[in-house]
Amino acid sequence: MTNKYVQALILRFPALGPVITQLHRDDPDFQSICEEMEIADLARERWRDLPSRAEEYQLIMERLEKELLDVTNRSIG
Repeated sequence: MTNKYVQALILRFPALGPVITQLHRDDPDFQSICEEMEIADLARERWRDLPSRAEEYQLIMERLEKELLDVTNRSIG
């Protein structure tokens, strides 16, 4: 996973920035979620001209985002 993508996640969820940074540094499962999000995001962009295919990756992104937020919220609470 690129640090650029971690930075994009922090920009997207600024209130969770410190938690995202800490989890990404220390939690291999969280790292995997972030890596999968990056891959799905790239694929979604690649398939944007084929809406049905892009929608598949959008659904994957939504599932992964929920997972990412669940993990960060558990870490906070």
